[in-house]
Amino acid sequence: MGTLNLKGFPDELHRQAKSRAALEGISLRDLVLRAVTSYLESPITLDVQEVIVKRKDVPGGER
Repeated sequence: MGTLNLKGFPDELHRQAKSRAALEGISLRDLVLRAVTSYLESPITLDVQEVIVKRKDVPGGER
C-alpha cells in the first residue's frame, strides 16, 4: 500500500476533517479515503473547449 504525505495542508481544513472523523467514529485516514474514493468514482464532466485551452497553456501541450 502506498504512502501519502501532504505538505501545506490548511490547518483549518485539517481541524474540520479530524473533527468530522471523530464525530463519525472513524480515523482521519478513513475519512480521507472515503472522500477520495467518492471523488474518483463520480463521473467526470469536461468542457472540451476548456480542456483544449488548458492544454495549450502547458509546455509541449499543443501538438
